[in-house]
Amino acid sequence: MYSKEDLQELKLKAILYLQSKTGMYSGYQECSVIYRNKSSSYFNHIMKRGRWGGNGMMETYTKDNNGDPQCPINNNLDGLFFSCNTDFDTGMPPEHSPFGEKRLCIDAYEMLFLDDHRMYFSDFYCFNSNKRGHYVNIVVTTPGSEADDFCKQHLVAISRKKNPFIYCRRGSKTPRVSCGVRVEIFFTDDVNIKELLREELASFEDCECTGYSKPNGLPKNLNCPHCNLEESDDSDTESCSDSDDSNSVPSYQYSLQNSWSWRYYNECI
Repeated sequence: MYSKEDLQELKLKAILYLQSKTGMYSGYQECSVIYRNKSSSYFNHIMKRGRWGGNGMMETYTKDNNGDPQCPINNNLDGLFFSCNTDFDTGMPPEHSPFGEKRLCIDAYEMLFLDDHRMYFSDFYCFNSNKRGHYVNIVVTTPGSEADDFCKQHLVAISRKKNPFIYCRRGSKTPRVSCGVRVEIFFTDDVNIKELLREELASFEDCECTGYSKPNGLPKNLNCPHCNLEESDDSDTESCSDSDDSNSVPSYQYSLQNSWSWRYYNECI
């Protein structure tokens, strides 16, 4: 399992990857809703009243092994995944989904930024086909919860107002999400769909289904040079640990300094 130091390095690799993007993939797009695609039967079961129905409450479940196998939340944290990115042309969620034909859309500002939630960076990865690009996973917790205690111990906290993946400007109610990666939110609280529908903060829509979730998730592409950590050299590690230089900087930060604005890096951590 990755340490917090490993995750900090992985986060910096994600930022470097974003800085390498050009054209329409180098900016940000508005994110008015976050959305979750599943089968119709999944949502029907949640919305059904009675002994075997969820009565509108979408309950969290344990994170599988999708993504990096060393991700600390794998099999350790409960939550619900939501997508953020939209179609470049329409500004809306894509017309198709590999996870199911029914889509739940929820107001992104109300869900992520209105209450005093906390955000943590948890993963950066791509799959072997690499057709879908790279993914960044952000965990959203409620302060004081068991999930938040776990994340404070194992993940890297990021600011909701100032981070390179998804943020909301002061005075705005429309979050913005990076175009360079697919940002996915792992929300660690149960979600009351009926209440959100009643308050007109959520809606259902149909979409073209191109597949369904795979049991236990998809493995990360371990050969990608962008989203894998370099194996440390034991001799180098020992040498660094004996150094008395209090101003020494890890090698990946030297790479960052030489690649783009050090000031921007300081703003994003």
